[in-house]
Amino acid sequence: MDYESQPYHVTAALVEWLLVIGAAALIALFVGGVVALFLAGRRAPALVFAALKRGFSDLTSLSVRRIGALARLTIQESLSRRTLLVLFVFVSLFAAGNLFLQSPGQDMPAKPFVSFVMTSIRWVLIPVALLLSCWGLPADIKSRSLHTVVTKPVHRSEIVIGRMLGYSLLTSFILFVVALLGLIWIQRVVPERSKPQLTARVPVYCDLEDFFFLDRNGQTGKGLNVGDMWEHRGFIEGQTKSRAVWIFEGVDESYLNDEGELRMEYSFEAFRSHKGRIDEGVRFRLHLVNEEKGLDVPYPQRGAGLEVQEFSGERAARKDQEKPIIDIPRELSRTVGLDEDGSKVDLFDDLVEDGKLRIELSCEDDGQYIGAANTDLFIRLADKPFAVGYFKAIFGLWLMVVLVCIIGTTASCFLKGPVATLLTFGLVILGHPMRSYMENQLQQLDEKGRVLGGGMLEACYRLVTQMNVQSPLPENDATRVIQYLDTHIFNGLKIAEFIIPNFKHFDMTVFVANGFDVPWMDAGAAIVPAILTVLGYLIPCVILGYFSLQLRELEAK
Repeated sequence: MDYESQPYHVTAALVEWLLVIGAAALIALFVGGVVALFLAGRRAPALVFAALKRGFSDLTSLSVRRIGALARLTIQESLSRRTLLVLFVFVSLFAAGNLFLQSPGQDMPAKPFVSFVMTSIRWVLIPVALLLSCWGLPADIKSRSLHTVVTKPVHRSEIVIGRMLGYSLLTSFILFVVALLGLIWIQRVVPERSKPQLTARVPVYCDLEDFFFLDRNGQTGKGLNVGDMWEHRGFIEGQTKSRAVWIFEGVDESYLNDEGELRMEYSFEAFRSHKGRIDEGVRFRLHLVNEEKGLDVPYPQRGAGLEVQEFSGERAARKDQEKPIIDIPRELSRTVGLDEDGSKVDLFDDLVEDGKLRIELSCEDDGQYIGAANTDLFIRLADKPFAVGYFKAIFGLWLMVVLVCIIGTTASCFLKGPVATLLTFGLVILGHPMRSYMENQLQQLDEKGRVLGGGMLEACYRLVTQMNVQSPLPENDATRVIQYLDTHIFNGLKIAEFIIPNFKHFDMTVFVANGFDVPWMDAGAAIVPAILTVLGYLIPCVILGYFSLQLRELEAK
């Protein structure tokens, strides 16, 4: 699995959230004050203060009983619209998947089946959440049934929260049912030979700043580029001092397996500058290093070294379908290539220093190269059952559906059903499929000061004039105007990055499909960032929905 593990900083995220919420509140207060000033004149400050006071009172004096009653009413109304028919759609998808994913042999891996289930659940439930949350309130306003509700002793904030809760509970029930069906389907259709892939490996990665390369002279440098366009991996040269270095922190005896060994897993890449021995793989060796004590213990200690699996067929040919793993014993010898034993060293007493274990990778074949990335070598703790990782990924999908219900309900407070649906679905698309593209553009702008091909206006100019992205623009006033406007457009894109929810936090399919446990803390898809994202949007959405209902005419048809 090609994945870059990055730490998630909760404190920084909280500070960023407070700044964005504070700025949005000030802008909303300013705009509201200006509008009130034009409409009410001198009475504007008093009206704004009264609205804020009433809003604070309504938002802080919520009734759990009334919210529960509104949620129950929301569920009953949704069921009357035959929402549960989506279950039949899901069963139909499973029937189609069972037809198209059939394999003539037993070599079919488990990954396509798991990915199919997770993708089906996500794209079946998103439309359901959209239709429920975006069309409910506008339909009630049109039928004037919501006017009947607001004439009762109930706050409009409770209407917003009750709607969000009702839609979330109903979609949660649907998600629970389809998740169980999906798990049963996976267990039944995955070939018996691929069943060992249905697991939840627990990896321990080193931090990104603790992974680096040594050049051929043994000095800190960068990994070599062998011509790959994707620079995910750096390469080390064989039979030199060039090495890839990982420093794992927090290593203790609890990391040992039942046999008292430290299990590690690798997924390196080989590059041949000459054919060499084609019937043998490119060889490598790991070195356990303690610089303070001057220890450099290689593993394996004897023989030619381990081989990189260069082709996917090599793994498919293995009967056990096991991942390439290395079990490092606690007691090691410092002798390499000799029959007699050398001095003994203890893994934790001699090599681990203050919980840090330094591991270096060397290539043993002259003229060959081995590529490595931060996540290509990790400590593998005891595996968990597949159901653990599966339901953690389902929990991430549940949080995503809840967020869609929250945003859709908020949008329906000030927009009609079709427009609210387009707005919410647009945020979903921008928050996940388009998020990586947006982040890549802004990263280019920060690092290089410009984006390849320019901004929106420059790209349009190049399309019209059929100019490629490498050719410089002519030096004239029109070019300067285009670049000036594009700069401000990118500034708007930076602001949008903070407003649009990051739906990548909820997509944990890559972990469960590749046989990994879902992490709790990571800057990508992880449990804690997903929870904080939902909470971060819940509070402002409730406030926005409340004031929108306060200003909306509920008797209009």
